Amino acid sequence: MTRDLAGFLAEDFERISAHAPALTLDGQRLMISGATGFFGKNLLAILGWLYDRGQRFEVVGLSRDPARFLAAEPWAARQPWLRLLTADVRRPWPGDGRFDALVHAATDTHASAQTDLQAVFDDGVAGTREALAFASAHGVRRLLLTGSGAQYGDLPPGPVLETHGAACDPTQPGSAYGEAKRVGELMAALAAARSGFEIVLTRCFAFVGPGLDLHGHFAIGNFIRDALAGGPLRLSSDGSAVRSYLYGADLAWWLLHLLHAAPGGRAVNVGSEDGLSVAALAAMTRDEVCPGAAVQLGPARRGEPRRHYVPATGRAAALGLAAWTPLPLAVQRTALWHLQET
Repeated sequence: MTRDLAGFLAEDFERISAHAPALTLDGQRLMISGATGFFGKNLLAILGWLYDRGQRFEVVGLSRDPARFLAAEPWAARQPWLRLLTADVRRPWPGDGRFDALVHAATDTHASAQTDLQAVFDDGVAGTREALAFASAHGVRRLLLTGSGAQYGDLPPGPVLETHGAACDPTQPGSAYGEAKRVGELMAALAAARSGFEIVLTRCFAFVGPGLDLHGHFAIGNFIRDALAGGPLRLSSDGSAVRSYLYGADLAWWLLHLLHAAPGGRAVNVGSEDGLSVAALAAMTRDEVCPGAAVQLGPARRGEPRRHYVPATGRAAALGLAAWTPLPLAVQRTALWHLQET
């Protein structure tokens, strides 16, 4: 079956549009790095939806392998507003002319990328450096960085505010990803002071939706995969850690709105405040996708990192943003998308 992510998510965007702030990109030129990753796919889908409703803009997207993406996602090849360029974001970016805005969403979060933690840190810093250099050279007025809740390190129970003073432990190699994101924010602040463009700092937590890798290291993706296979849903822990999830269509709306409406230089958490235990997440996924399947808990883990990983989203709410898609519906929609792929 031919995949059409933009067509599938159009139903979600229509539903969200009844509650969300309006998005206006008319006449703008936008650069997106990581355009074929999870964030990028959802951004391209919402941009396609906006174009179909009469908005006119130009988007240049960077990808390590555009041809492979377009072969798998032929809907994207039909978009007259989109040009995908082959790029290694750690090196000078292709693209000519002036751009109004830039979204730097290129981050390799696949499990295999975490095996070389030095490369995780080096690549993250290098990619941000090139994004900032591109912005300075191409007249970018607004630049959005996709940071991470990992920047906060281990979190206390309850939603974490952007002003939370703790950070990942720089003495631990496992902090490489979060530290790269923290360094990226400082680099952006310094570059903005020199070049005069505005930066939007987002700290992104956990997400679910079409385009999520069901075979990666994301618990919710693994649960959906196991449920689609008829179970059992297997946990690698006792499931007491607490997480929350924002649907990919909601995420795309958030990022485009924050790109143009968020105060420059101020961090904004991106995610859902509705936390639940991983065990409850597995049970809910089972109930939505494969009722009656078994859920198998693993052993308790001592010193498990980030047992609580839930953002406070008051700053986003003040800008009109919310988790418009309930998590059960988000799981249903993600499962349906993967069923249509088979």
